[in-house]
Amino acid sequence: MELRESFGETVRSIRRDKGLPQGAIGANQGYVSEVENGLKSPTLQKIAEIASNLGLHPLTLLTVAFEKMGAETAEEILADVASEIETLKRLRSPGAPK
Repeated sequence: MELRESFGETVRSIRRDKGLPQGAIGANQGYVSEVENGLKSPTLQKIAEIASNLGLHPLTLLTVAFEKMGAETAEEILADVASEIETLKRLRSPGAPK
């Protein structure tokens, strides 16, 4: 499964679980339908908008979408992200080699 398809299925599943119509999570119901069906790849701004309208952080949507693709669990994904953020912080700290 491609990320675009996984993201769309994730959005659809969460939207339905929350009992929301497509129009409630995006300004254009047709666009939301295309995203949910894996026909469109939303921009970062649209991902943030959809997540906000679902009451979620954008990283939650992406994490669930990546988990749905089957490579790693959400817990493994988030542990990797936390580790990578710590590495980036160390690279930015004063006196760190560049």
